[in-house]
Amino acid sequence: MKLKSVPIFVWGIFWTLTGFAQNADMVQQPNAVAATEVVNAVFAKGLKHCELDFYAGTLMLHGMSEFALLPGNEPKMQEVIGLFEKFSSGEIQAKGNFISYEAGGSGAAYLVWKGKAPTLEAHVQATASKMFANQKRTIDGLMTAKFAGEGSELVFIDVAFAVTPFLLYAGLASGNQEYVDFAVFETMELFKILLDEETGLIYQARGFNGTGNFSEDNWSRGIGWGAFALSSLVRDLPKTHPQRQAVEELATRYFTAVLALQDPSGMWHQEMTDPNSFIETSGTGLILHSIGIMLEKGLLPEKYRSDFLRGLQGYMAYIGSDGAISHTCGGCLCPGKGTKADYASQPWRYNDHHSFGPAILAFSQAIKLGIGQVVPTLPQGTYTIHAQENAQPWTYVTHAGKDDLAWENDRIAFRVYGPKVRQQVGSGIDVWAKTVTYPIIDKWYQLNAEGQDYHSDRGEGGDFYNMGKARGCGGTAIWVRDTPYVAATYDVYSIRKNQNDGLTFDLQYNTWNVPNLDIREQKKVNMDLGSNVFEVSSTFRSPDTVEIIVGIGLTDFGKAQVTTDRKRGIISIWEPLETGKGSLGTAIVVDPATLVGFTTYQNDEYVLVRVKTNEPFTYQSGANWGPSGQFKDQKDWQKYLKSFSVK
Repeated sequence: MKLKSVPIFVWGIFWTLTGFAQNADMVQQPNAVAATEVVNAVFAKGLKHCELDFYAGTLMLHGMSEFALLPGNEPKMQEVIGLFEKFSSGEIQAKGNFISYEAGGSGAAYLVWKGKAPTLEAHVQATASKMFANQKRTIDGLMTAKFAGEGSELVFIDVAFAVTPFLLYAGLASGNQEYVDFAVFETMELFKILLDEETGLIYQARGFNGTGNFSEDNWSRGIGWGAFALSSLVRDLPKTHPQRQAVEELATRYFTAVLALQDPSGMWHQEMTDPNSFIETSGTGLILHSIGIMLEKGLLPEKYRSDFLRGLQGYMAYIGSDGAISHTCGGCLCPGKGTKADYASQPWRYNDHHSFGPAILAFSQAIKLGIGQVVPTLPQGTYTIHAQENAQPWTYVTHAGKDDLAWENDRIAFRVYGPKVRQQVGSGIDVWAKTVTYPIIDKWYQLNAEGQDYHSDRGEGGDFYNMGKARGCGGTAIWVRDTPYVAATYDVYSIRKNQNDGLTFDLQYNTWNVPNLDIREQKKVNMDLGSNVFEVSSTFRSPDTVEIIVGIGLTDFGKAQVTTDRKRGIISIWEPLETGKGSLGTAIVVDPATLVGFTTYQNDEYVLVRVKTNEPFTYQSGANWGPSGQFKDQKDWQKYLKSFSVK
């Protein structure tokens, strides 16, 4: 059943009245911020958090394609084309439900159509041909997700983003009218199927909560996905197309309804008809971008320009000067029973991969409209530094500090160091202790940059490990004649997955000095939510495949209780830290079949394993801080470790 919605004019009156009160309370305006600075900062942050092989990454690349076309952005154009070329070369292997992602998404087709990327043309057209022939279709003939199956009724508005802009621009670039016509059909039909007659907006999905049933939402990013596809047609569908007038009429009705639900701050809520749900940034960004296009094409009255600007001004409170973005809904497809309450109860995330593309699109469109600077309603980044404290737990990895790669989940945090700090530290793995389940990495780095170091516990934990050039919690060494030879800091990193329930990243260590051995190490690190332990798949590369002894170390600060379990391949430490800072437990778990023994060297306790170069081997490492309350004592920690095994 479709849920009845509160008439939009009621919310309009409510927000107008509360808007007057809010504006009356403002005491001073913050300084203006250049829109170009916002885009560049968000893109830089997005490259650290957003997987380019995933649809959120292709959205960010489309945003940068729009930005790169602006005058003076030629160097950025070359950077963006270079990223798209990684899809063409196969260096980036796209994943997801739509074949368009294999070309890097709609941004690649857009730049080909604009004549800016001839090197992408062949791959874009090959991908479009493959998509047109092979993408799954619904009972209505719409393209839908791979998981839905041929002839399914399963469809959701997100598919408009994946289909319409890509086929539109591929068709315009090649002169293939069939692609252009289908691009129009996909979005127009979706709007017809998913229409919410009460609000004039759309529901997200059909068929996910029972045959013939619809979700009952006006979800902000769902509204935004539809807006992105529709505004692409508004801007770039040829005037001679027989559906041009119908597209413009639909867009005018739709965006007028969207504007009626704009919050006084200029933003839109997670469930747009529920002002008690959180302000949601990704939907807001997509909507602002699209309203900007409507203004550009003269399809909305100029009176709405002030609403567009107000949205940008409000947005700034959720975007830090470093490009960080808060209050973004994570992955969301007909949650629960698909009710408004189910959508409203979804958690928001900080630097979620959906965050970056919408912001880039919104501020790029502002520049096109001659808005070069934005004066924030509240100081820039008001909601970012402490955003994590109100967020749900998740796994998170980021490149931060001077050259650190740091990761965490709801229980513990770690970091390794890069080449820029090679003279000060080594290739060990540092531990950050935490007592809270929400993410703390970005917050601690930002506070540290403001002079509040993270070696002090302010109620969340801290960095008490002081590892230096030791092995820390799971750093490796090549063992030759009773001596460990260790790499310098990592040389290259790559974040592969950065999502709610798990993270994956790669590290490459090229800088070694091992007697009579040419060696490099590649690590793949995985960590899940709810675990104190992360998994490492390590491969030592050498010209010839030879057998070597690898030591995996735990740093001992002189008061450690060291426990070894040969049968299970476990070495663990429980050690008191400085006075008043509790105890820290660390551990390594290896495959007992590869175990050579245990040994001590200087400040590190090692487990030694026999492996072959050029062949991967796996181990697990982890930590626990006593004051977190996760484990009662050393025995409890050891009992937990016995639940892990490596084969």
